Amino acid sequence: MCRMIAFKADKEIDTNWILDILKVISEKGISSPHSDGWGYALRGEGRETYNSSGAIFDSDEKLPPSRVGIVHSRKASKGYVVNLEHVHPFYATVKGRNYSFCHNGTIYDFASAEGMTDTQRYLELLVSNLERYETKRALEITAGFVAKNYRYTSINALLTDYENVWAIRQNAEKDDTEHALFLYEMDGVRIVSSEPVEKFGDLPGNSIEIKNGESIVL
Repeated sequence: MCRMIAFKADKEIDTNWILDILKVISEKGISSPHSDGWGYALRGEGRETYNSSGAIFDSDEKLPPSRVGIVHSRKASKGYVVNLEHVHPFYATVKGRNYSFCHNGTIYDFASAEGMTDTQRYLELLVSNLERYETKRALEITAGFVAKNYRYTSINALLTDYENVWAIRQNAEKDDTEHALFLYEMDGVRIVSSEPVEKFGDLPGNSIEIKNGESIVL
């Protein structure tokens, strides 16, 4: 199980307060600590990406000013190796368009014999659908296929093309609180997070829980 957060702002802003929230969630939130690596993909002056095998809450890394992005903090599922190659986000280019992708949950019997994790296979399948469908529909079709054909805890995912962010919540258990997603809006900034951001930052509380089976675009 992992923790993740996405944001989109009306203009370029300092987003390190968003990073700080994910640090606290990762260290003190549900099923913490999440300390098996972290990374981000965002849009500042250009595309910025970062992956580390260390714990997010031990890192001094700062986010550059940006207006859209995803940040992921990993807690490796049982049976997976903790290494840099398995740290989210993962990256792909489809029809000249750059994407970054992260996932929260476990998809059983989905990893490949060649060492590809369940998330990497999830992205591989998503890429094939992005070749044929618009982005939101491709994400929905991919999650639907996985849900129909594999056992899983959660297929929650964040996807960005560095201009927009797509989020989907798909849990095997209807009332799963460990693999939730919440939408928060304030002063031209929209945030999707694994836990309500106001619980971990000095913010007014207005998070809305994204429904199981729902996908949204920031």
